[in-house]
Amino acid sequence: MKNSNFFQYIVIGIFVLFIVVGGILFSTYQSSTSSVSNISITMWGTLSSASFTSFYSNYFSANNLKYNISYSQKDEATFDKELIEALAVGKGPDTIILPLDLIIRYTDKIYHIPYTTLPALTFKQNFIQEGELYLTNDGVLALPFVIDPLVMYWNRDIFNNNSVTKPPATWAEISTLIPKMTKKDNAKNILASTVALGEFRNINNAKDILSALLIQAGTSIITWGKDGLPVNILDQNLGHSVSPARSALAFFTNFSNPSKSDYSWNRSLPNSLEAFTNGDLAMYFGFASEFLKIKNKNPNLNFEVATLPQAVGTSVYGTYGNMLGFAILKKSANPAGAYTVLSALTGATAYPYWKSIFNLPSTRRDILSQFEANATKAVFNKSAIISKGWLDPGQESSGAVFQEMVESYTTGRETLDGAINIASDKLDGLLK
Repeated sequence: MKNSNFFQYIVIGIFVLFIVVGGILFSTYQSSTSSVSNISITMWGTLSSASFTSFYSNYFSANNLKYNISYSQKDEATFDKELIEALAVGKGPDTIILPLDLIIRYTDKIYHIPYTTLPALTFKQNFIQEGELYLTNDGVLALPFVIDPLVMYWNRDIFNNNSVTKPPATWAEISTLIPKMTKKDNAKNILASTVALGEFRNINNAKDILSALLIQAGTSIITWGKDGLPVNILDQNLGHSVSPARSALAFFTNFSNPSKSDYSWNRSLPNSLEAFTNGDLAMYFGFASEFLKIKNKNPNLNFEVATLPQAVGTSVYGTYGNMLGFAILKKSANPAGAYTVLSALTGATAYPYWKSIFNLPSTRRDILSQFEANATKAVFNKSAIISKGWLDPGQESSGAVFQEMVESYTTGRETLDGAINIASDKLDGLLK
């Protein structure tokens, strides 16, 4: 009996020793990574290497932060494939710049930052609502970094020539402008259009515009379920008398239906961006990141930017936004160090260095609440605050689903409900 007790004391003693030593090591490790000591991480992303490197190197240097990032710019079309292949052989970076359409795909490959480290309340107080797509049942997938909101570009000359003094704030106002701004020949062929909606193939950002309409109508398309898994709610009524998907798709497709008063676009017309920069389209729905592209394509184009139109009488504003965040991969040998660096990159003190390089808004609420003298950037910031998104299972695959949903209805192959149901079933298939 005495030998048995003696053995138990030894085991307990060793166990206690491990706890004490482990606590000391963890404390030392945390202290070293939270100080200004050297931390080096690797990162992959699709942002310009020159621009991104300039941002963080200038920021680190000016603030005496002893961090180093080895950044590799990847092609957007091959980023996913390269990363999957690297992870399969035990390689790859410590961190990645995570877009919306890769959240689902990489959830099990990403280190979930525990809520004991970054509380959900703190996250919500710091970042815009769309950032909450990175929140899971067991931690934070990524730290929101930048948002590229969908906005409305409008041709000032076309508005002035038609005695319209300001851009439309609601979708209903757009409908009233169509008789004034859509120009047709004697055969009723469209020569100049008010707005590009209703088709897919020749409308830039068609999926994103439709996503914004769906979000405004009241559906988040694919969201996190209570079990922590993504759930498709596209075909659900969600407490509305008419499903948000039905309302959004019906409205969107009216603009390409010759029998409707909203008719302003068809498949024979040029690409919507080309039409706008040529001066043949009064309004173009594009991302904030397209501002310089539009300006460069036609330096003489007299245009301005406004927030995306909203539904009449709505109390909750919304637009779609392409969001990027910093995520730590599970394979990282130094997740605590990586978190220290990423926290610095997404801190309020980092934004001035980002702002001087990129023409995009921050995801931080405290930054977006600051006064912005530049009128264009003020619109971008306002749009960033109301930006929302959804758990896209894949940019190309979901784009094909949305295209079929639109075209199967506009060509008469399916009813409105039939097109939505088929699209919903295909989204379910993408989630499996």
